Amino acid sequence: MNRLIIFFLLTYQLGISQNIEKEVYLIHNLYASGFDNDEYLYSTDSIKIENNSKVSDLLNAISNVQSVDDIFKNSKIDTLKILNNPLELIKKYKRSKVDWNNEQQKFIKPKLKDLNIYKKYYLDYLNNGCCITMHQRYRDEYQIRIFENNLLVNEITSRKSIGGFKIPWTNSLTGTKNYNFEIENVFLDSKKRSKPLKGNKLQKYLTNKIIDYNITKLYELSAYTYYKEIKELENEFEIKYFGEVYGRGRYIWNEPQTFKIKLHNDEMLTNVDLVFMASKQGKSIYSRDSIIHNYRKPLERIQNIQFITDYLKNHTQSTLDIYFFNNKTINEYNIDGVNKSPEDWEKQDNYVKSLDWYKTADIEPSFDIQKAIKTSQKNNCGCNYRFDRKFIEQAIFFEIRNKDKDSSVWFLLPDDTVLLYLMQGQKVLDYEYKAFGNEYAGVQWPCKRFKLNGEIIERK
Repeated sequence: MNRLIIFFLLTYQLGISQNIEKEVYLIHNLYASGFDNDEYLYSTDSIKIENNSKVSDLLNAISNVQSVDDIFKNSKIDTLKILNNPLELIKKYKRSKVDWNNEQQKFIKPKLKDLNIYKKYYLDYLNNGCCITMHQRYRDEYQIRIFENNLLVNEITSRKSIGGFKIPWTNSLTGTKNYNFEIENVFLDSKKRSKPLKGNKLQKYLTNKIIDYNITKLYELSAYTYYKEIKELENEFEIKYFGEVYGRGRYIWNEPQTFKIKLHNDEMLTNVDLVFMASKQGKSIYSRDSIIHNYRKPLERIQNIQFITDYLKNHTQSTLDIYFFNNKTINEYNIDGVNKSPEDWEKQDNYVKSLDWYKTADIEPSFDIQKAIKTSQKNNCGCNYRFDRKFIEQAIFFEIRNKDKDSSVWFLLPDDTVLLYLMQGQKVLDYEYKAFGNEYAGVQWPCKRFKLNGEIIERK
């Protein structure tokens, strides 16, 4: 009798399950953002997935919940090589020139051996296309809603993105995140979509990301290739810092590999240093004798600038760096910035002369003539003092930074006047930013000349 009851119960339940009507809907939401980054729903579309095969594949993919750890384990990167021989991976890095001396290898090895770091960059890779940009103000998301007999039994939502993969999918009922790539492949054209990197391609991508992230430090450690040469300076100076210069601008432009070496000795004020910018010469770096034998006169002249030394003594957290570019106290890049050349000056003069046409033609220009002249003057004449070439070649480049990291670039000229070329931040010495023009902090070129006592020399 009991067996008969159980039989009828099972038959009844099976009959109910066979009568369950499942419906699957795909909702596509498009979000827009204004320039205040306030995001709102711009449009939404919903379709019912009618194809039984797609419905079955989609339900299987949704039920197969995969975590980040799961997909990372299935990414087929060579974890044995990572853990046992990570330095093999640097051989395929080609994005920047790295010497890979012993110090660089020692620094990067533990990072290339840490699986957690790979996982972090793997997550970053999966998150590509996450965010709005100046040129792309739309993101989309997908929702999948599953109904049984008209009752919502499951709903998952993809991440919002501009592009890239739609994972993770978040279950709105349980909060569970699913990183299964197959979910989106069911309803999006997998033939046109990029597949996630795996194996050697993913390995190379992640290795490049780890090295790229640490490239500034690797450049700094590049100087250890010439450690023996740099140590020669210890006979005259305390070496406070040394490293290869990463990037270009402000100090150098198209020079070969260049190394920044910060030096100090008892002849300098406590917050004054020399910076030796030594370029690579053959298999070595520029002769150290150039600075050892020639630094005293520029140092003495800088430390005799009364208003600046007074400032440094009263602001002990501020610093002043005197630069040597190989054997010179100014280089071609900075001469070009502050002074330009006679050929450039002629371009400016011709441009200004051409604007006289508006006067003779009695036509109102569609632009601000004075602003145009000023911009052209900066591009063609620098500070527009038009110094003789031999004069500006004797200038001494130095930089001041205060405790707030505001910086200013100066030139001590051969006639013992001091030129404030560039300032960046809120203040320079005790001058507010707006004292030299623009009231908003940023970068500007004051191009002001001072006497040694700090008196500003007005232009005639």
